[in-house]
Amino acid sequence: MIKIRNIEQINTPALLLDIDAVNRNIKKMADFFRGKECKLRPHCKTHKLPIIAKKQIDAGAIGITCATILEAEVMQDAGIESILIANQIVNSEKIEKLVQLCRAGEVMVCVDNIYNIRDLDRAAGKASIKIPVLIEIDVGLERCGVAPSQPALDMVKQVSECKNLPFLGITGYEGGMFLKDVVEKKQKCSMANKLLVETKELIENAGFKVGIVSAGGSNTYDLAGLYPGITEIQPGSYVTMDRHNREFGLDFEQAIFVLTTVISTPQECRFVIDAGKKAISVDEGMPGCIDEGMELFKLNEEHGHIRIKNPQVKISIKDKLLLIPRHGCTTIPLYDKYHVVSDNKFIGHEEIRARGH
Repeated sequence: MIKIRNIEQINTPALLLDIDAVNRNIKKMADFFRGKECKLRPHCKTHKLPIIAKKQIDAGAIGITCATILEAEVMQDAGIESILIANQIVNSEKIEKLVQLCRAGEVMVCVDNIYNIRDLDRAAGKASIKIPVLIEIDVGLERCGVAPSQPALDMVKQVSECKNLPFLGITGYEGGMFLKDVVEKKQKCSMANKLLVETKELIENAGFKVGIVSAGGSNTYDLAGLYPGITEIQPGSYVTMDRHNREFGLDFEQAIFVLTTVISTPQECRFVIDAGKKAISVDEGMPGCIDEGMELFKLNEEHGHIRIKNPQVKISIKDKLLLIPRHGCTTIPLYDKYHVVSDNKFIGHEEIRARGH
């Protein structure tokens, strides 16, 4: 069971945000990077909330990372002054939006092909602005990015021929490195960061300044963040946490939960809740119950099935309980708002501003 004092005010299923845990997570990550050469540029793709982004910056972050142009727009409208879009912006409508954002503040974007580079340069020239770019390097994730070493240098040379695209640096995401063997994880992360830093050195030896070398995520913050030559990292999930990250060693507080209500008790050892796949994601596996005496073992679209493992656990119709998302990044966008909790009390709603963006 849970102990939120005014829980009757919350209709379910609902996404709860423990703002006290959020604040402690922000402080813990900021404290880790305080005084270090590598700086913190947290990713907002998980929490999607400008007030959390502002808290991160107030705690010492140098700016915010976004996944999409519309996330960047929401963050800039809220007053965030330095934004990295860690993605490629390629269609004309999005490029026009990028031009508008660059007029209003510092917005950097990633590139990994000459066609996009030319489109961005033309759009920036037409608008008489500059669009700062980072070359994205594929360091092993096999997602976006140009190959390390000479192909990356060739792309820097192509950017240097553009009048309107200042080259600021390079970025390469090694992936979540979801490995339980800490030695293997450290080795693989080091190999990815080595490719990135060696590429940076090759580019500089060719006469180009590389001001930014960006890498890392929540699950590698203490590896990428300490690797010599990495200048900033982009962790996102640590602020709210989930079961998946905790299983692989990320030690921050759980700050998001899905609140649900018992709607049926068809068997003594099994009951049904009002939260299914439309209320909590399963892409990384099944969510968990905060009460270890229960196990969520099946989800339909609107129903969840929980078995009672501890005979001393007693459940009644209308009881409310908390689920822990397995993957916060894909659970949060299922909701329009957070139900914010502080000191075990529901204190109000917060619209998830960048949701749907």
